[in-house]
Amino acid sequence: MCRLLGIVANKPVDLHFSLERFKGLTLANPDGWGIGWYKDDLPNVFKQGISATSPDSKFDRFSKDVTSKIIIAHVRKGTKGEPAERNSHPFSWRNWLFAHNGRVDGDLLLGLLNPQLKKEIRGETDSEPFFYHIMESIGNYDDAVGGITQAVRGVLSSDHTGLNFLLSDGHSMFALRYANGSR
Repeated sequence: MCRLLGIVANKPVDLHFSLERFKGLTLANPDGWGIGWYKDDLPNVFKQGISATSPDSKFDRFSKDVTSKIIIAHVRKGTKGEPAERNSHPFSWRNWLFAHNGRVDGDLLLGLLNPQLKKEIRGETDSEPFFYHIMESIGNYDDAVGGITQAVRGVLSSDHTGLNFLLSDGHSMFALRYANGSR
């Protein structure tokens, strides 16, 4: 199961201290990693479809170089989609960043998405359709909390192992832990 790290601070901070412990989780989550942050209110993402401990990984460099008031980091143990940059988290769209831990019925969510958002999907994960499902719901509500609530309610009755995620618009971070089962 993937692991998430979210940081919200009142001034720009780096991840070096936090990511050193987080990096230890990559041994059980070797299928990719990513960091999302905001610079000048715009989301930035760097991801790789390899383990953060791989000799070719840029994980250590980014843990020192990235500074922001909001940072989302993710290490991936894939359930759908090969280890690749396009399948690594976080995902971004407009001013939003999103990382997910768990498995959802991505095929169901693809069927629910409007065609414009469906075209935004770049990878094969179930998490990316979940992200755009939440984005569509937020757009329908014009309110983040209402849209998140509606999106999650719509997924609860489907097959899933976890709806755990971090989501940010650059000003706030929203976090949900909803695991199906003992995890």
